[in-house]
Amino acid sequence: MVGSYPVRVAFKKDVDLPLLGVSHKAGTEAEVPLYLALKLDEMGAVEIDESGAIQPRDVTSLKYVEQRESYPVKLPEGFYARVKLAAYIFNKRGDVKSLRTLVQEVRELVIERVRKIAVLVATRPDIINDQSFLDRLTAEERALLTSIHASVTSFALSII
Repeated sequence: MVGSYPVRVAFKKDVDLPLLGVSHKAGTEAEVPLYLALKLDEMGAVEIDESGAIQPRDVTSLKYVEQRESYPVKLPEGFYARVKLAAYIFNKRGDVKSLRTLVQEVRELVIERVRKIAVLVATRPDIINDQSFLDRLTAEERALLTSIHASVTSFALSII
């Protein structure tokens, strides 16, 4: 999910991590999972390609569309991982304003999406089998959907 999203990095140092299947010489470029890219960047071993990071204005646009639709809208591939990458980059740069804007916009978007998912599960429990609905959700949201569905179903059965 979020941590496994591939991120392009340029190695500034030789890195040999056989247990993770990572072995690169300084000067090479490769894709590594986000969690590893962040850790290697913190160690000064890589430079992360920032082009994949989501920008606050992109989240604002998505939030605008989300507020007008009755079903969750399809988010860009790797959305939450790209948000995490952007937050990491803003934090590293000390760009508090952009970080704060990103966090606020994502929070509002997530609240709207979770609200929709919860209402749909409560009113249409069979939504969990609707592939067109599932295709609109990220992997993280599908996991949440499963959890919400189980909780709502269990609750409904316990009061009858």
